[in-house]
Amino acid sequence: MRSSKRCSRFRRKVLVKRGRKIRRNGMTAEPVRTSIERKLRQLQRMLQPCCPGINMETLFQRTADYIFLLEAKL
Repeated sequence: MRSSKRCSRFRRKVLVKRGRKIRRNGMTAEPVRTSIERKLRQLQRMLQPCCPGINMETLFQRTADYIFLLEAKL
């Protein structure tokens, strides 16, 4: 029990040192939001040749639908 407490404290220190905020009470921290936005932009750049002019909202919705379908297959 003591080692798990120590690991938790160590992880918290690492996250703080890396400049990340820790999630508490179910609230999403700002770095998590920007990370998702960055990944969506990267996905948009990858899909640009086959789907020119797709906006971020449509891309996000299609991605969410695809993930939902993949989870339903399990």
